[in-house]
Amino acid sequence: MAKGFWKFYLKANAVVRTFTGPAQIGAGHPEAPEVRRADAACPICGQPMTSHSVLRADDQREPTRLVCPAG
Repeated sequence: MAKGFWKFYLKANAVVRTFTGPAQIGAGHPEAPEVRRADAACPICGQPMTSHSVLRADDQREPTRLVCPAG
């Protein structure tokens, strides 16, 4: 029984791969690290992000909040 199922699996997998292709494991090249500027401006108020504070709750039920100094 196990040999028959394995042959079926290999044939089915070969058919499916013709449509889906191989597994997507990445872009094929190392990705550049994310670079954050120190003088980046807030998209909401325009002030530097260093003057803002981020509130993160201890539990994961409340969302993370960004506190702008302008408001």
